[in-house]
Amino acid sequence: MEQTQFNFSIDIRVRFSDMDSLGHVNNAAYISYFEEGRVHYFRKLFNLPHDDTSTLGFIVLDMHCNYKTPAYYGEILRVHTKVNWIKNKSFEMAYLIVETETRRTVAEGSSILVAYDYASRETREVPEHVRKTISEFEKIPSRRE
Repeated sequence: MEQTQFNFSIDIRVRFSDMDSLGHVNNAAYISYFEEGRVHYFRKLFNLPHDDTSTLGFIVLDMHCNYKTPAYYGEILRVHTKVNWIKNKSFEMAYLIVETETRRTVAEGSSILVAYDYASRETREVPEHVRKTISEFEKIPSRRE
């Protein structure tokens, strides 16, 4: 993946608590970085307040991370986030993490999110306004079968 393929990114400074005993960022921290990118992506597109994390109603079905190079305490990581495709009830997000000073790729990943109704505890269709907003922002079809 290339940075030019993404329309959205945020910067995250590696915290001491992200480190492991080997002196680099622990593998689990990258999933949190992806999550931060995803949350800020939705906040930007849908103008969500900072205390709102569930209005859109999505749950993570699948998550992948390919570790490329280690990251270290104090580095600033740019987390690029995008939606690749949207189906009836799900969509795929892609992530690219690049260290800002050296521009080296640290990790790449993807996740599948499913639209979910927390009240009925059932999956649902991706709401039309969500589909339309993402489709226009990413310049992708609003539905892939």
